[in-house]
Amino acid sequence: MHWKQKKNALGFEGAFALDDYGSGYSNEKSLLDLAPKYIKVDLSIIRDIDTDPDKQQIVENIVAYAHKRDMKIVAEGLETPEEIQKVLELEVDLLQGFYLARPEPVPGNINEDALKIIAAFYK
Repeated sequence: MHWKQKKNALGFEGAFALDDYGSGYSNEKSLLDLAPKYIKVDLSIIRDIDTDPDKQQIVENIVAYAHKRDMKIVAEGLETPEEIQKVLELEVDLLQGFYLARPEPVPGNINEDALKIIAAFYK
């Protein structure tokens, strides 16, 4: 079933997420066509974002676009405390990556150090 059929199906209560934004087919055209609820920024953009002003600008731009349209931004592939700190500063909504927790069949505990960074940011 085509995404347009799903989105317009009677009784549809789901939300679309655009995965791997910034790589391959997940680009601005996809944003316009899908109008997703969630935009997952590809880890290739998130990796080393704390030291790369160009990546920071890209995320800043997509956050500004998304928030005006009631979309949420997910940062994929967070692996360092510095990356978490920077994406929080850039107003990313949701965090995903090995630094927070490893993928498991049953969700486990979140890394205590990551929780401390997040809590300190929101104080």
